[in-house]
Amino acid sequence: MQNKKSVIKNEYIPISAVVSIEELPTIDLINTYTKGKEQTKEITHYQNWKKSPDELVAFCRVIYETEIPKKFDFLIDLSDDCGGIEIAATITQAIWNGILPLKFIELGYKTILIIQFENGIPERLYSLKNINDADFKTRFALCSALNKEKVLSKLKTYYK
Repeated sequence: MQNKKSVIKNEYIPISAVVSIEELPTIDLINTYTKGKEQTKEITHYQNWKKSPDELVAFCRVIYETEIPKKFDFLIDLSDDCGGIEIAATITQAIWNGILPLKFIELGYKTILIIQFENGIPERLYSLKNINDADFKTRFALCSALNKEKVLSKLKTYYK
């Protein structure tokens, strides 16, 4: 069994690229994938969702499993001498492997996330490239302000 410390240090979500609305899965694709199974609340929510100006559609590599919605209060920026900025962000939707909306994020999968920022999308995130043009080097990650130093240390070690 893992102790609480080892679990906490890995709670961050790298943000690798942005995804345009046109690149999101269509209802037909979702229906083909689910092969007529009953629609979940997450699929219904996704179908009825309209992007707001405070939401970022992002491609992320999943470092740990978590339920949705998930709140974060720090945006790591490896290009910032201070390490990043405090924010209020909530992951409101997760699209597994770019196809299926789920109520959780699974470890090890590449996932499209809908991230809502309480005070608007931080300006620095507009530097992210589209998923088709991205180099997928880690610059940004969401985490808790309480464990930002551990996450920063880890990211600086692995993603120089």
